[in-house]
Amino acid sequence: MKKAKRNPFLQRQRRDFTLGLDVRCDAAELPAHADFYRWAWQALKRAYRRADIGIVLCGEDEARAYNRDYRGKDYATNVLSFALNEGETVWQPQDSLNGDLVFCPAVVAREAAEQGKTVAAHYAHLTVHGVLHLMGYDHIDEAEAEAMEALETTILHQLGYANPYQEDTH
Repeated sequence: MKKAKRNPFLQRQRRDFTLGLDVRCDAAELPAHADFYRWAWQALKRAYRRADIGIVLCGEDEARAYNRDYRGKDYATNVLSFALNEGETVWQPQDSLNGDLVFCPAVVAREAAEQGKTVAAHYAHLTVHGVLHLMGYDHIDEAEAEAMEALETTILHQLGYANPYQEDTH
């Protein structure tokens, strides 16, 4: 039997981009590690040569505590982004991205149902959105929001997902 050829690109990619997944809750529809990896890689691959991202999936109480403690908002939200050393002047290679994303699967599932999306499509959008936040994108003012939404839409299209901001015309 022939040995499968090793793909040097995939070996290099796995070495240069690590993604950890910590599941701290029960949920009906959770994406696989490979899905999160693919979605995050698509968002960051043009801007960073190296990345280390941690993803936490937690219950509503824990998500609410994070949102309250770090954003001053007392409710569970869909995703939170925590860039390593955000706002500090600590040396790290310019082509390196490090941070964490915290998801609340209960909120993600609820929003997907309300928006008429699949849970996977909503996780894909929120993963791309969260990674863009780690990269420094924001949506505080209208111009930044439009630029970020356009980039999200492009990345999601490349992944095979519909525009998450397009209104349903039914």
